[in-house]
Amino acid sequence: MTAHDLALFKELVRQRSGLQFEAMAESSLMLALKKRMMANQGELPSAYYVRLLGNENEFDELVSLLTINETYFYREPKQLDLLINQLLPDLLAKGRGLPLRILSAGCSTGEEPYSIAIALLEKFGENAGKMVTIIAGDIDQHALRRARHAHFHEYAFRGMPPALRERYFSYVPGQGYQLDARVRGMVEFHSLNLLATRLPARYVDFDIVFFRNVSIYFDAPTRRNIQHALYAAMRDTGCLVLGSAETLANDLGVFHLVEEGGQFYFSKDENRPKPALHAVKLAVPPVLKKAKPPLVATPLPAKAHVPAAPVRLTAPGEWAENLEAVRGLIRAKQHAAALERIAFLRLSAPTDAELQLLESYVLLQTRRFAEAAALAQQVLARDNWSVEAMMLLGFVAKWQDDPNAAIGHFKTATYTRPDCWPAHYYLGRLLQDTEAAKARREYRTALLQLESNPDPDGGLRLPLDLPVADIRFLCERRSSAVAGRT
Repeated sequence: MTAHDLALFKELVRQRSGLQFEAMAESSLMLALKKRMMANQGELPSAYYVRLLGNENEFDELVSLLTINETYFYREPKQLDLLINQLLPDLLAKGRGLPLRILSAGCSTGEEPYSIAIALLEKFGENAGKMVTIIAGDIDQHALRRARHAHFHEYAFRGMPPALRERYFSYVPGQGYQLDARVRGMVEFHSLNLLATRLPARYVDFDIVFFRNVSIYFDAPTRRNIQHALYAAMRDTGCLVLGSAETLANDLGVFHLVEEGGQFYFSKDENRPKPALHAVKLAVPPVLKKAKPPLVATPLPAKAHVPAAPVRLTAPGEWAENLEAVRGLIRAKQHAAALERIAFLRLSAPTDAELQLLESYVLLQTRRFAEAAALAQQVLARDNWSVEAMMLLGFVAKWQDDPNAAIGHFKTATYTRPDCWPAHYYLGRLLQDTEAAKARREYRTALLQLESNPDPDGGLRLPLDLPVADIRFLCERRSSAVAGRT
């Protein structure tokens, strides 16, 4: 496939689904295209491109390989509390009649809308089904079929209290956990492409829209277009809930930002209370006029007083939330904004290891390899067991075409943390041309670990957001390939 062919497919996918594939993400698109071309009698790229133009079902098959359907029940439970304890009561107090309409946009395999239904049942009992109508939509038809089937495996419950799983799920040997019929009956699943010229007729008059952990797939103009589409699909008093780490980065001027009880969301109603100034400042570091903040500390004048300890600019309890906000910006590929926030947080903790690792990862993504490696080395000098630092050094070496150094770093990572599947996967990729047997062993190890831990970050504190489905497919193929072939 030529660069021109790939560019045509990238633009087609972007126009019809909004998905962006740049830099390292291009490999995910190429793997998906190769798989679908093989499924269509080994079509050449030009013929497959024509097929995509005229065959909606084939485009759906391709999209199902491009989206990462990694989610779980009761993700961000504070937002579920916001829904049942604040948003719904507020709407009812304003005289909004029943049933209230809730949309889960980008619902994936159903964990989010089903979590909403369970939270409502827990709060309002059997009356919950009369109080709300829950519509769930996604562009991935395979994910929707799985959502309707409503069988889930153990990993989907990592955020759910065990008592709720016992109450609403039944174990079925060989199939996992089957969701109770009363919960399934509260949710309708339908196809939804948020970039369609016009949303289907059923997507209207929503009181609350959940659009969580989906915006990471889109650039800012596309996210603004999607917000306009959701705005048109909501009532005048409607509320939009995004993932907590992505909310402030999506304040794009379409909705009004609101803060209640420490939780941020958006509203069409401009009369809702605005966020307290101090709350926003804690979550979003100020941009320094028109200039970018320095990425390293600016030397102070010789006569300036240097404080004995860094000034704490964020409350201790908010540090983890700020780090998660940085990860959200990185996942959204907003690298400049991530570096701005990191520079602000460094004033509080200039040698915080987790902050340095995140900065190193952003610098890696923006190809500032020497700076990325220097930060990772600083962390490793203080903590010889930092797998994240080892992985970052491996990535730097790999991107700079130094396979021997990269192999050394990834090997060290596998010794330090044997269950780190990204380390095994990248080690396999580096070994496949020179030591095929060892490469197959690493692919098999990564594949086995993926079955029990399909976390796109590989359990690391770095927002790797790896394409799990694509990597699983590649590992399956290459772990059984004959020596010397891929």
